[in-house]
Amino acid sequence: MNKFIYIFFSLFISLSFLAQTKKVEKAIVPKSAATTKTQTPVAKTINIKHANSLSFDRDKSNAKVLTGNVVCEHDGAILNCDTALIFDEDQKMQASGHIVITKGDSITVTGDKLFYDGKTKIATLDNNVKCVEKDMTLTTNHLSFDVGKSIANYYDGGTIVNKENTLVSKNGHYYSSTKDLAFHYDVELTNPDYKMKSDTLRYNTITKTAFFLGPSIITSKTDYIYCENGWYDTEKEKAQFSVNALLVTSQQKLTGDSLFYDRNAQTGRAFRNVRLIDTAQKSIIYGGYGEFKQKRSEALITIKPIYARIVEGDTLFIAADTLYHRDLDSVDNFLNAYHHVKIYKKDMQALADSASLNTKDSLLQLFKNPFLWSNRSQATAKLIKVYIGKNTINGFKLESNAFLIQQADSIDKFNQLSGRSLEAFIKNDTIRKAIVLGNAEMLYYVKNKNKIGALNKTTCSEINMWFKNDEIDRVTLKPKVDGNITPLKDVDPANTKIKGFNWQYDKRPKSKQELHSKK
Repeated sequence: MNKFIYIFFSLFISLSFLAQTKKVEKAIVPKSAATTKTQTPVAKTINIKHANSLSFDRDKSNAKVLTGNVVCEHDGAILNCDTALIFDEDQKMQASGHIVITKGDSITVTGDKLFYDGKTKIATLDNNVKCVEKDMTLTTNHLSFDVGKSIANYYDGGTIVNKENTLVSKNGHYYSSTKDLAFHYDVELTNPDYKMKSDTLRYNTITKTAFFLGPSIITSKTDYIYCENGWYDTEKEKAQFSVNALLVTSQQKLTGDSLFYDRNAQTGRAFRNVRLIDTAQKSIIYGGYGEFKQKRSEALITIKPIYARIVEGDTLFIAADTLYHRDLDSVDNFLNAYHHVKIYKKDMQALADSASLNTKDSLLQLFKNPFLWSNRSQATAKLIKVYIGKNTINGFKLESNAFLIQQADSIDKFNQLSGRSLEAFIKNDTIRKAIVLGNAEMLYYVKNKNKIGALNKTTCSEINMWFKNDEIDRVTLKPKVDGNITPLKDVDPANTKIKGFNWQYDKRPKSKQELHSKK
């Protein structure tokens, strides 16, 4: 891209010999006149090197006519053509037929017609215009050059080609004073590594930076970028995109109000209204700031981030101070959530200091003082593992200091299970079975015809409990049982809690809107 400027710059040098055209004349000066000191010499702007014929008939025209192998020279720039008309008084020049302008061995401009107006200082070339500078070529059918303002323009389509780049646009402009190139309408740049399409593309030759003004697309073998405003440093391969900015890789999409991208390092940063979309896993992460590493397909999202994953008609939401996401392949990826973790799903809510989710085995793990709620039940432990199926939550496991609490009524009675570990199986959004292993304790209210009649308090090694309609249906204990059943009227309120009881049901997130609340 940065080499495209030389086409216009060299063209400016080659055409500038027309800027000061006032008289064009191959004068035959007498020897005596040449030695007269008082005679003012003829202003020489163009040196006519050769023409098969030169004619001038003021009765027919005020133009000098050069025909046949016309060669003119000015400041090292050579003009070749078949025919040239030179209008001294109007300061205009016309040339046609096999026009070739050369500047040393670096620049060649060709075309079918050339017109220059010395008063407006505008030169135009028409039909099959081509400008070649070393390994770069500009082709267009009409090129206009304002010598006074040092602005070159084409409006009917142009193509610039060098060894590795091809740029096509409807309009092209070069502004010498600011060293800017501007391309408008149907701009397309093709490079071996990427293809760029834009409505408006501006390039500065000093900073070697391209600016996108309007809908722009950059595609490569590994990614797709869209924006409506931004810039791209062609030397450092760094860019910033804004206004509906989007970065798409094989497995993920990253959007934000603004994206910063380093193509060499294959890293990106997103600012404000950030969204990271995992197309394979049907998940999305929202946040205020994100960092993305394309080689490892990993992202870090902060500023009130929320992870959302579709689970067959429902959505699992995970919020934390920081979310880390990585794709290992199209099936296996994982999410780590750090600090102040809140989870919401219609049939499950949770709190924890940190959490992790692996999509390969659909395992959600909650660390450091986690709480898990499902309907009228609350689970706590040092570590909670939740098994997520395609349709719903399949179950959970409480490891170390396991405690499961379930409301027995709407007032202050709670069924309780505790032990070294506890595993619960869920079906249709309700716990159907629970297994407690190691130092198992059970406290539950016995019902008779849907009325609480007694309190069962038992200690053993293993407890298996089945639920029906969200109520305890039956219980098996093994191997040794130490327990008793106390009629409700004789129950001491001080003995209705197992050690470690900590009911925090009011802290559970009630909606996704509460995931970043201070409650």
